[in-house]
Amino acid sequence: MEVLKERYSISELGEMLQLTDHTLRFYEKECELEVPKDERGRRYYTTELANTMYRIKLMRSEGLELKAIKRILQQDRVFCMPQPVEDNSTVTLVPNPGRELDTIQAILNELGRQLAKEISYELDNTREHLAREISKSKLELGACVENSMRRLEGKMEKHYEEVDRALGVWRKKNSGNRVKRIINRIFGAKA
Repeated sequence: MEVLKERYSISELGEMLQLTDHTLRFYEKECELEVPKDERGRRYYTTELANTMYRIKLMRSEGLELKAIKRILQQDRVFCMPQPVEDNSTVTLVPNPGRELDTIQAILNELGRQLAKEISYELDNTREHLAREISKSKLELGACVENSMRRLEGKMEKHYEEVDRALGVWRKKNSGNRVKRIINRIFGAKA
């Protein structure tokens, strides 16, 4: 972020960062930032605080939670703010690589937990969606099978009616011939 002034009001900074005043105050509180106030009690942001707020906004847009951002900012403060020295000797601040690795590991663990939660949530949603779709498909399939069974039963009923009618016609047609055959067998004469 390009900083043009030494002091910004909360409204000016909010406008520059496209954040609400409420969001800026929330970030201050959650990240334990000490924002100075003027004689009337209004907040003003120094160049350093404006840049810090910009960094917080960037980290939030990348998906980091405020807890992780707070840890990162605290680590930055440790590296940037040397302790006062009573003698006039030069103090060189050497970062503690173990502590930095622990912080990075904690952040990665937090991201891993968040990712696992999101994956679990998506899997549950997908599972529920598939269960609903399968249930819906079962109902549709059951309705199709039932409809097909009714049509088949109707066709079978018509078929049996035609068979019964054909048998009735055949019986009528052959009932007189049967009597003649019986008489022919008994008497051996042809009629």
